[in-house]
Amino acid sequence: MTPVLVDTSVWVDHFRRGNEALVQLLVQDRVLIHPCILGEIACGTPPRRAQTLADLASLQAAQQASLPEMLDFIEREQLFGRGCGWVDLQLLAATCLSQGAVLWSLDQRLDALAERLGRAYRSPVH
Repeated sequence: MTPVLVDTSVWVDHFRRGNEALVQLLVQDRVLIHPCILGEIACGTPPRRAQTLADLASLQAAQQASLPEMLDFIEREQLFGRGCGWVDLQLLAATCLSQGAVLWSLDQRLDALAERLGRAYRSPVH
């Protein structure tokens, strides 16, 4: 089963309206977390805040890229000037470093880069 790094944009959408595809991934234990995602959600107002943050922190962590790995990744894949920032590219790098993982994002620019690298998740339901 393919692991899926779920971007903050998907989590926020899920908190607002519910997302059955995300629920299914959680039930299947396929969801990865990254410290940047947890941090972004912690900066907001997730429902049942303490429990939600604890639940997210308990998910399997994606691999993290070091600073040298990140700088190399940005240059090698020519990811500069494409409208994505440091956190987005951290998530993309983590997806590439995590064996077989794909990235699920509702951010069009980040999703396009993930698609270009063959690492975009396509939800069957949303």
